[in-house]
Amino acid sequence: MGTDPEFIAYAKSKASKYEALTAVDYMTGANMGFIGFSRTHNRITWFGVSEKYRGKGVGSRLLKTALRQLEHIKPITVETYPEGYEPGVPAKKLYRRFGFAETQSKLTGPHKLPICLMTADLSGEKRGKSFHYDYPRYARHSQKGFCPVCNAEPAPAGQTDIAVND
Repeated sequence: MGTDPEFIAYAKSKASKYEALTAVDYMTGANMGFIGFSRTHNRITWFGVSEKYRGKGVGSRLLKTALRQLEHIKPITVETYPEGYEPGVPAKKLYRRFGFAETQSKLTGPHKLPICLMTADLSGEKRGKSFHYDYPRYARHSQKGFCPVCNAEPAPAGQTDIAVND
C-alpha cells in the first residue's frame, strides 16, 4: 500500500484536510499505522497497522483519536471485511471494542473484495476538552504565520508567557 500511487495520492489528500493520522515509532522512524477519516461523511475511510505493531495498542490509539474528530451526534460508519475473511479479523475485532456493529453485509468493495458496513452510535459518549477535538484549528496555529507566540501577540489575560532564564 505504501508505494501504491493511488494510496499515496489518497493519503496526501487526507493529510491536506487534516483527515489522516499516522503513528510513528520514534526510535526507528518506522510507520506503525495510518488512519484516514471523513468529517463530511462521518466515517473511517482507511485504517491499517503494520503487522509488527499489532496487539500493542497502536490501532486503539489511532482509532480513538480519529473518532474524536467525527461527530458523535450522528452514526459513524466504516467499511471493512466481512465475518470470516481472515485479513479483516484484527480490524473488525477492534471496531467492535469501540462500539461498531455490522449493519450491512455481502457488499463488494472497490477492488472486488467482499466488505461489510459497520456502524457505531456514539451519541452517549462523553467528549472531553482536548486539542484532538479541534485539530484543524490547532494545526493552523502551528504554522509560523498564524502562531501567536511567533507573531509576538500578548498572552491572554491571566496567562503568563514562558520566561527564559539563562
